[in-house]
Amino acid sequence: MRRSWLRWLLVPLVVVPLAWLLFTGLGRDPRVIPSPLVGKPMPAFAGVTLEGDQFSSASLAGRPAIVNFWASYCIPSCVDEHPVLLDLAARHGAQLRMVGILVSDTPAGARGFLARYGEVSWPTLLNADGRATIDYGVTGPPETFFIDASGIVVAHHVGPLTPEVVAAELAALGIAP
Repeated sequence: MRRSWLRWLLVPLVVVPLAWLLFTGLGRDPRVIPSPLVGKPMPAFAGVTLEGDQFSSASLAGRPAIVNFWASYCIPSCVDEHPVLLDLAARHGAQLRMVGILVSDTPAGARGFLARYGEVSWPTLLNADGRATIDYGVTGPPETFFIDASGIVVAHHVGPLTPEVVAAELAALGIAP
């Protein structure tokens, strides 16, 4: 008799938390991954670009910036977002700075991607040691960080950028879409 009473006591203790976890977790958009960097200074990074030049995040200071993590193997997502990035640079390149950072990719792979889908006007950091990927908490390409002129991360987007996402994040940076 005593075991029966204990069993009825344990059932709600197990079922209620499990039900709450399922209820709150299943209602979330899996593409929305909160970043602990939002509202904080962007992590510093430095290294060699695809063109062989030195590049540092310090050169982004003073203007809003977009830091885009991508890879040549990231198909179709990086392919889908590439024209959005090209359009963004063409329309707003004078108002903001852009930098691409490779995620576990080779220079040859990146060059092939750019030759096929369109050359970019912004630097692409090789990120050979993966340090920038780790510091930004990137789980996989593409991921984009929107940085204000004072170097604070304003937003983080996981997945391919769309014109709608870009318009919303530019407004958050104070740039008219």
